[in-house]
Amino acid sequence: MSSQASWRLFAVFSLASTLALAVGLYLGITDILSPSATGEWKTDKGTEETGKPKVNAVQIVALGDSLTRGTGDGAGLGYVGNLRARLSEATGQQAYVLNHGVNGYKTADLLRDLQQKEDIRRTLRQADIVTLSIGGNDLFNAGGAEEVNPEISQKRLPGAVERYKEIVKIIDSLNPKAKILYMGLYNAFADLSNAQESYKVVERWNSETSAVLYRYPHAIFVPTDDLFRVDGKKYLSSDHFHPNQAGYRRIGERMAEVIR
Repeated sequence: MSSQASWRLFAVFSLASTLALAVGLYLGITDILSPSATGEWKTDKGTEETGKPKVNAVQIVALGDSLTRGTGDGAGLGYVGNLRARLSEATGQQAYVLNHGVNGYKTADLLRDLQQKEDIRRTLRQADIVTLSIGGNDLFNAGGAEEVNPEISQKRLPGAVERYKEIVKIIDSLNPKAKILYMGLYNAFADLSNAQESYKVVERWNSETSAVLYRYPHAIFVPTDDLFRVDGKKYLSSDHFHPNQAGYRRIGERMAEVIR
């Protein structure tokens, strides 16, 4: 090969390399400035602010306590993950989840977040479905069976219901079109000597919170107590409070059923 041909080949190679670097740099900058949707949340759903067309997807925002986090589920799905899977199967649509659940959260904690955290408020405005589990930590101390005291739970209940009212009100004000699915409480302490008193607390809580939801057209109370009435231990994790994998699956499937 002549020296002239070698230089021409080198020049072509250099130009191709320069173009490749330029394209890579451009794509890198574009990805930083306008990142594509990854993980669980579809960011190009389309809103009045962006003007983008909606995609064929369902966007779920999950709020609440350790039940929302899925604590006790060895598979890591929780009721939210099971709801997502069932909806995708039934509708053929992709479902995306943002899970804001926090272990140990009470109504006061969630109410504070909804009032102060704009990142949560922003995702709620984009949601198609909002799932909610809250109240269990207000009423029952889940650190051990010996700490369950229905008399104390009854005293805590009115204040928790008032905060619950504010929680639902804020969610609806941020997104009045989103479906709100509230997971009703179940009695995890059916094998204790004061089981009947615990049932009364759960029954009162579920009655009052379902009455709150009745005021909102898109809010749905999802009962779960019956799912744990027969052979309840079979669906509870070893901590005597949270559902296990099978228990969460039953809750998620029921949530999917009520909105089909």
